[in-house]
Amino acid sequence: MKKVLFIAILLLTTSLSFGQDYVEIPNVFTPNNDGVNDLFEIRTEGYTTLKCTIFNRYGSVVYRYFGLNGNWDGRTHAGMECVQGTYFVVIELTTESGEVKTFQGDLQLIR
Repeated sequence: MKKVLFIAILLLTTSLSFGQDYVEIPNVFTPNNDGVNDLFEIRTEGYTTLKCTIFNRYGSVVYRYFGLNGNWDGRTHAGMECVQGTYFVVIELTTESGEVKTFQGDLQLIR
């Protein structure tokens, strides 16, 4: 299991490259409908599947999505806005060769 350290000071994304595999994971997003950075989206190359689970500070799942084109808009599955703060993200990616890679780290939601 690989662990990704998300750094929030002056750095808005973490980019990792493993040979031909590439992952870009934002660590801050601002879902305030201004058209800039409103969605938490993971950009990848060389992967076939993605599962993203987002937890609140109490360890409860607030959102989960599957698929390389998925994203999170700062709301629960029931449509309620999540409060500003720190969330914990676990990301499972499958490479084209079938290897599963797991990344985890903090995500700042700023309103």
